[in-house]
Amino acid sequence: MKSKFLDMFDNYFSGELSDQEKTAFEEHLKSDSKMAEAFQEYQDLRKGIDYSIMIGLKQELQELESSFPQVELEADVQHRIDPVSTTNKFQIWKVAAAVVLVSLSVGVIFQLQQPSSPQDLFSQHFEPAENLYVSIKRGDDIEANPLVRAFQAYEAEDYTMAMAEFETILGQEEYKDKHPMVLYYLGSAQLAQGQGEASIATFERFLEISQDNIVQAKWYLAMGYLQQSRVGEATLLLKELKLSEEYGNDAGRILRKLD
Repeated sequence: MKSKFLDMFDNYFSGELSDQEKTAFEEHLKSDSKMAEAFQEYQDLRKGIDYSIMIGLKQELQELESSFPQVELEADVQHRIDPVSTTNKFQIWKVAAAVVLVSLSVGVIFQLQQPSSPQDLFSQHFEPAENLYVSIKRGDDIEANPLVRAFQAYEAEDYTMAMAEFETILGQEEYKDKHPMVLYYLGSAQLAQGQGEASIATFERFLEISQDNIVQAKWYLAMGYLQQSRVGEATLLLKELKLSEEYGNDAGRILRKLD
């Protein structure tokens, strides 16, 4: 299977194509028989294999392709050899894919059967919440505005400073309970710094007082439970989040690996 096809198919299945690109892709699939054949092969390979394994397979195939020796034939020999057809090239990729899959299958099956530790699952799925709350512009007076100062540190991934600034803000009467999203980002920073128990308390408090970002806060609360190996509480939240559009797929994958 050609790399250009793999990239296109990956983007299609991962939802990275725009609506216009997706429509164009599906129309092209109807008119290009070779692409349709490659797409069917891709779907067959994808069935029953975790997507992360497919990415590894793609890399293996590309490395395998690059390792093939480039042989230059003498002119009087070369003209007697028929060029490899597109179909035959595709068959070579199918054979290469089969070889790689056979070599990986035992390890893959073993890996999929083994439950992952809660901490490993946390590391695989946690990303700090993106700052969508405070817009920071060049020239802002960070000394005069504690929110800007806090979120500037947060965006710079200086979570220690960000946590200190968030806690200072929450302790001031003029900000107390008026900016619940500060709690949300404080919890995210605490998770990034490995302070799972503190983040759990923070997100539980956030869920008590806020009407916004409820699903997202429950996701980060589940991440805190995983980080602290509180599997039962994480499982309950993840089962709820499995029904959500934003986190359904990730929650389902974590639950399968916890079993």
